[in-house]
Amino acid sequence: MNMSKNVIVAGGTGLIGKVLCEQLRAEGHHVRILTRKPTNIEKQQYHWDPKKKEIDPLALVAVDVIINLVGEGIADERWTQSRKEKLISSRTVPALFLLEAAKNQNVQHYISASGINCYGYDQPNREHVETDPYGDDFLSSVVEKWETAANAFQAICKVTTVRIAVVLTKEGGALPKIAAPVKWRLGAALGSGKQHMPWITITDLARLFAHVVKHEVEGPINALANTNTNKEVTKAIAQSLQKPLWLPNVPAFVLKLALGEMASVLLDGLQASNAKIKGTGFQFDDEDIAATLNKLL
Repeated sequence: MNMSKNVIVAGGTGLIGKVLCEQLRAEGHHVRILTRKPTNIEKQQYHWDPKKKEIDPLALVAVDVIINLVGEGIADERWTQSRKEKLISSRTVPALFLLEAAKNQNVQHYISASGINCYGYDQPNREHVETDPYGDDFLSSVVEKWETAANAFQAICKVTTVRIAVVLTKEGGALPKIAAPVKWRLGAALGSGKQHMPWITITDLARLFAHVVKHEVEGPINALANTNTNKEVTKAIAQSLQKPLWLPNVPAFVLKLALGEMASVLLDGLQASNAKIKGTGFQFDDEDIAATLNKLL
């Protein structure tokens, strides 16, 4: 197996994308990036605009692996009807456009980001495995449509959907948002605090994607290092910041008033198994929440 591959990353300039591209290059792969900006061959950046159905014809030439990370942020805005439609179309439209563009190329492997929240929240104590059915809530339906678009690539190549848990990094995403109130001594668990939060560090996630590229792991994969309750995570943040937690839990109704339906992201928990990816020989660097948060915060 030739270890070095030509990989193109859609969403390569985003938070996860940047770390992933570094990881892939460090492992000897040739990395290109799809960007809305004009093509810059020197930087290995190629123009595309899936909405306008534009892509530089050179972008996919001799590409072995496509990694697609694009999609509007789930927790960036309230879930109005138009926002919900955008959350779905921003995932499905680019995937199907890429498939159209890749049809006459010799792509071997399509790897798509996906979400761990695909199983729904009605069995909080079940450790979900990849073969479990999708849930029937909104987020599960987003992931189902996202993965259906990804799986259309099975017509031309291998497909992997990486079901990503909450990504921990101090550069952005969930952690600074969760840590901010704790820093101001206003930290508190949310709702019951018992809801489970599967998580993974950004560096482990980049390593996991690179592992999938190298070992050609197929199908859906739960991408989480561990699962802790909201209360445990809040407590671990407080300890690593050396701040007290003295406030009562934030009541669920307050979050629902503030966030609407999107409150489910914070209030509903689920657990999932990472046995599949571990079974392929992958090992996580960060599995303990307290040690991880000490490192990050």
